[in-house]
Amino acid sequence: MAQGLKKTGGKKTSKAALKKQQSKQLKKGRKAFNAKGRKTALAKQELHTSKAINKKNESMASSRAVNAGNTFFLQDLKESGKKELARLKRNQTKSERKSNDLSSRLKDQLRKMGRDV
Repeated sequence: MAQGLKKTGGKKTSKAALKKQQSKQLKKGRKAFNAKGRKTALAKQELHTSKAINKKNESMASSRAVNAGNTFFLQDLKESGKKELARLKRNQTKSERKSNDLSSRLKDQLRKMGRDV
């Protein structure tokens, strides 16, 4: 028997189902479907934040490169970035430690109620 000559009476899909299936397929170059609702706001906020950080870092690097002439090293930027991150983390842990203390929380609540502590 010759191959490919036999027709099978398979299940046919409707036009609507085909259209839905085609719209769900990712186009070339796309990595994911578009987010909807709350996720779009979060994604936009994250995008703007990362763009601002990149802009700041790029301006800092370019200004140092211009000022340094031909003796520019990225190690200086790396060290200053690490110091800034350490400072921010230190401040965050300090505030968290303070707020987690039971006596300080109770004192804050008493102050809000109007009593002297």
